[in-house]
Amino acid sequence: MRILKLFLVAVIFAITSIAQAAAPAFEKGDRVTFIGDSITHAGSYHSNIYMFYATRFPDRPFKYYNCGISGDTAQGTNKRFKTDIAAHQPNVATIMLGMNDAWAWCFTEDEPTEAMLKGRQLSYDLYTTEMDMLAASLAKINTRIIFIKPSIYDQTAKLEKENLIGKNDQLRRFADFIETLAEKYDGSIVDFYTIMSQINKRIQKEDSSATIVGHDRVHPGEQGHFIMSYAFLKAQDMPQRVSSIELNADTGKILKSENCTIELKRKISPDRIAFTCTENALPFPTTKEQAKALQLVPFQDEFNQQLVKINSRKPGLYELKIDNKSIGTYSSDELATGINLSDNRSTPQYQQALEVKTVNNQRLAVISKLRSIALVRYTMISKLDPHPHVPEDDMEALEAALNAQVEKSKGQPWYDYLKSQAETFLEFVPQEDNLRAQEESLLTKTWTINQPKPHHWTLTPVDDKVQIEPL
Repeated sequence: MRILKLFLVAVIFAITSIAQAAAPAFEKGDRVTFIGDSITHAGSYHSNIYMFYATRFPDRPFKYYNCGISGDTAQGTNKRFKTDIAAHQPNVATIMLGMNDAWAWCFTEDEPTEAMLKGRQLSYDLYTTEMDMLAASLAKINTRIIFIKPSIYDQTAKLEKENLIGKNDQLRRFADFIETLAEKYDGSIVDFYTIMSQINKRIQKEDSSATIVGHDRVHPGEQGHFIMSYAFLKAQDMPQRVSSIELNADTGKILKSENCTIELKRKISPDRIAFTCTENALPFPTTKEQAKALQLVPFQDEFNQQLVKINSRKPGLYELKIDNKSIGTYSSDELATGINLSDNRSTPQYQQALEVKTVNNQRLAVISKLRSIALVRYTMISKLDPHPHVPEDDMEALEAALNAQVEKSKGQPWYDYLKSQAETFLEFVPQEDNLRAQEESLLTKTWTINQPKPHHWTLTPVDDKVQIEPL
């Protein structure tokens, strides 16, 4: 256990050395598009980032749109730019592409053929050209760009999945090119590649089969996506505190109130404390799936501190209640050191954050349908045989053409996925306008239910039989 703790400390120490403030924070009224491939299409890193803003900055409403499509490349993104990206009228855009631009066939042999080597250079040339074109298109519509160095392909873990040795090195070349592109277009950079490489290398020293990427070597799960979210927030230099409350029970004085307003309802004493506090933010609610990531990045320490500190000369155990609900029992020493309530699910603040998350998850369910529509529209209908111009209002002809195309992939690993995407498209494309209206409604609702509320706090000795009436 001690070795594990030392290992985690080493990981965290390495991570905290990553440069901060590489990307400006999102502001009130922004319209942000997250552009990418499958890692953006079905991933959660951007949802985590949005949840952080919704809980931390309830006075800073903005909108964001998922513009990722599974299997896409920089070239493919340029083809859908006008109708799938510019249509959202973004003033900020993030771009993370590269996984599919590093062509898999170029890395299938340990000793690459001349054709493979040429393919690697050609894919690099195409990626750099198309990324430049994409950035130019965004600049033309006055969109500020945040370039994201791509997530890694895990070519070091001992996994059953075929290993495309060299693919991750190609992604590193792409990541290096991002530096040039950001300078050219006055953009900023968030680096997923480096932090994921660092963590992967360290955990594989302990377990050669460990990975923060999925077992397909490509798609991060919740753990990997949370690490990516952390890297993004760190690059934006997000604040550490949800709030901070510090009182002196002996003097009855408020020593500190950071990002909150405290109103004393009655005199503070060493025996009992009662006050009302309105915090300007909510704690970030993490999930069980993200728990492993919390051991690998110092998210709680750096970005999720909801501190309560109460000094008193009277030793003993105290019960903390918020809105007359018991939150926990703490020693006087713990209270003097400071309690972080951000992961206490019993607080009304945490419960409110979960309500925000519920609405966010409802929005994600709507977005999932919209992205399936986009995937089929931009990557399947364009390849229909004999021609791609089957009108979407001729659903019978479109269904027949799509089903025929899907069947060409029967026996391939991606057959079931394409089949499900085509089925989702056919079911929901007639409802597309309604789905977009739902998305907008849920975005608005997020910034309604996340607003600050006053809460009534009491702290009493656990052996004190005197009950304080609810405020």
